[in-house]
Amino acid sequence: MGAKGWEINNKAKVILTKNWVDVIKLLVNTARDVVVIKGELKFKGGPVDSTSDQSVIDVLRKIDREILQQKGVKLIKWELTEWEKKSGKWRKKQLKHQSS
Repeated sequence: MGAKGWEINNKAKVILTKNWVDVIKLLVNTARDVVVIKGELKFKGGPVDSTSDQSVIDVLRKIDREILQQKGVKLIKWELTEWEKKSGKWRKKQLKHQSS
């Protein structure tokens, strides 16, 4: 990753932090013009009600838009543990039941 990737990563982390996301739980990486965000989505308080799926979805949409507006970013690949974006729509992943 060059200086451009490093700059994009930092801008993405600033956007995540500004939206009350705990970036310690996430790995943010850039390859070419694709930002990859992996890990567990946790919020550090603020106006986000993390118990409300719609509230979380609204924040994810906002973050997605803001990162995509950055110069040099064409795509965001989200690899979150509990959330996924399919066909442009956010949804909470279904937890797999484990048998004892």
